[in-house]
Amino acid sequence: MIVGMYVHQHWPYNHPYAARTWTVEDWRGYAGGLKQLGYNAIMIWPVLETMPDPITPSDRAYLERTARVIDMLHDEFGMAVWLTLC
Repeated sequence: MIVGMYVHQHWPYNHPYAARTWTVEDWRGYAGGLKQLGYNAIMIWPVLETMPDPITPSDRAYLERTARVIDMLHDEFGMAVWLTLC
């Protein structure tokens, strides 16, 4: 059975209320809590469709952090991860 959480990363709030501002450690804490509640999957909408071409340095850093987060979710928590595209 899949029990998952959806994380929308577009909302323009300040840290820690906007998932886009989360550090890898923030994600680790969030995923740890979800895991304890029985979750085994996370769906992330990284809002790739709004990034300019070429992407900005801040968007590149964000995508690199997201890749580290996905690796951590797989490796440390055994979670499935899906990306939402619009």
